[in-house]
Amino acid sequence: MLGTWKTGEIHDIHQDMSQLTVKVITKVLFGVDITQMALEIGDALESILLQYYHKAQTSFLLPSWVPTPGNLRANRAIEYLNKLVIDIIEQRRESPQDDLLSSLLLAQDEDGSQLSMKELRDEVMTLLLAGHETTATALTWTLMLLAQNPEVAQKLASETQSVLEGRAPGITDLPRLPYTEMVLKESMRLYPPAWALSREVAQDCMIGPYFLKRGTSVFFSQWVVHRDTRFFDNPEQFLPERWQDNLELNLPRCAYFPFGAGPRGCIGQAFSIMEATLILAMILKQNYFKLVPDQAIELLPSITLRPKYGIKMILESSNL
Repeated sequence: MLGTWKTGEIHDIHQDMSQLTVKVITKVLFGVDITQMALEIGDALESILLQYYHKAQTSFLLPSWVPTPGNLRANRAIEYLNKLVIDIIEQRRESPQDDLLSSLLLAQDEDGSQLSMKELRDEVMTLLLAGHETTATALTWTLMLLAQNPEVAQKLASETQSVLEGRAPGITDLPRLPYTEMVLKESMRLYPPAWALSREVAQDCMIGPYFLKRGTSVFFSQWVVHRDTRFFDNPEQFLPERWQDNLELNLPRCAYFPFGAGPRGCIGQAFSIMEATLILAMILKQNYFKLVPDQAIELLPSITLRPKYGIKMILESSNL
């Protein structure tokens, strides 16, 4: 991707990051190179996410089978992705590899039977959606914040250039990129890709002064908690240095939870942090962005917190 970028170009950085992370997740987890289909897959996933947002805005009044333009687009996108995923599963059945998908084909249900095609499809679809969308969104907001805070971008670029000395980063470089990790943590504090979650109460209980009946849905928002002055000084400011001296270990439980918490926390947390750190290091060691002036940057709180109209940036060299 970086080899195709040229100084002076204008990029929708959210589209770029989405295409990149969908290529990564399909290659790493499923052993499939979908470079030629990355744009179509990204568009299909976006149609589904946008329709979820619109349905949430109208309290899910219209079922998915009603032929509204949005439902028709989303249903076509679901059909496209279902066929794609089933084709990948069939290919892996014929030619097993050492990857996650091959392991899923050998997995067993609680009764000892192998997963059905529907169960396999659901597992793969979840990994495909969650494994690319959250990381792409985190990278998008991070690059926006760096463009708005050039002194932070300069410090991050200096770290990556000093550590990498022109080469591509590897997993052994992660401990040597502490500021890069702090930048990502601070970005996910201000713009958490998963901006709200819910849990269902398993049994009647009291939480503080509140009595909650079994079956009640409880919603909690990272967007709100991450900006709470009880936990973060100057919470509206982008200050990566706040994560120095193990701030995260000293916070109350769930004061910072971009990947959720508890037994249903995100299974891909370590993978996502590794991926985002390495991608950000690769980008910043040779590139810098400026925001296109006077564009509308609005939040679209779908399943993830996305930029409603994308984010357009002008590509410049790394000589800040």
